[in-house]
Amino acid sequence: MGAARRRIILLAVLCSVMAGQASAAQAEITPADVYAQAVQIEKEVELLKRHYHITAQASAAPVEAELQPRHVWQKAHLIQVKLDIFRTRHGLPSLSPVTLQPLLRVDPRLPWAQTQRILSEIRIIKRLLGIPGEVSPVAAVPGKRPIDNFNKLNRISYDLDTLNGEAITPSYVYTEAMRFHEDLTALLRRLEIPDTAAPPPKPVNVSPKESLKAAFALMNEVQRIQRLAGLDKVDFKAFDKAEDVAPSDVFNMVSMCLAELQVLKAKQGMTRDLTPLAEHHEGKTPSDVAQLLGYSVNRLRLIRKL
Repeated sequence: MGAARRRIILLAVLCSVMAGQASAAQAEITPADVYAQAVQIEKEVELLKRHYHITAQASAAPVEAELQPRHVWQKAHLIQVKLDIFRTRHGLPSLSPVTLQPLLRVDPRLPWAQTQRILSEIRIIKRLLGIPGEVSPVAAVPGKRPIDNFNKLNRISYDLDTLNGEAITPSYVYTEAMRFHEDLTALLRRLEIPDTAAPPPKPVNVSPKESLKAAFALMNEVQRIQRLAGLDKVDFKAFDKAEDVAPSDVFNMVSMCLAELQVLKAKQGMTRDLTPLAEHHEGKTPSDVAQLLGYSVNRLRLIRKL
């Protein structure tokens, strides 16, 4: 056997080994691994609260729903938003959270990567603000599901409200709703549908509960179009609340609408059309939020077939 042939065979063997290692590496990350990293984030947030002598505990009841890793990713995105609020409150420059390209399926590697970004950001914040202390590593707990990861991150999200000294405001909800609005503009353009919808009249004296109802109306329209596209829908009724509705609840539901819209965009081949970065809007009220969500509902109703 000649030297050249031996080199070719050796290269083929090495490529095969590397491909096998890559496949094994991809298969190693599970919802249990994501959960362990979420617990790590929880411990870091507790450390920050102790440093600032904050004893208040967040109240976030767990929900039961058949959520997917894309919803876990989106929840981690909201945590990045709240960490950025913490940054600016303590005199650090603002950073834009990571945006993910539209995908038909998000596997656990991507939420896991989000947890690593969050942990890295917290460590950077601690270093820049001179906050001492380290937390111990957490081992993976077998049998965890995406909903377990979502509930853990949701609790962390509300705990960040206590760290920041206030809950999410309607202005942040409006900003997230504008991201949906911009994404929908891209989808209508892709479908070559003239954007003839008009915003509804601005309601007055709207409560967060009514804004949440508007967010559910938006989800209903998104899921109607998902059915047109032959996509499965997720039941979000566990997120509906009759009492004690806060802007954070609306923020969460609008974010879930955004996550579901990404599947539609991916189905239409819009995998390079990333959701625009948020442009913050100050001074917004629940009435502004309800009107903008109603406008998006009217625009979605323009889509009658795919």
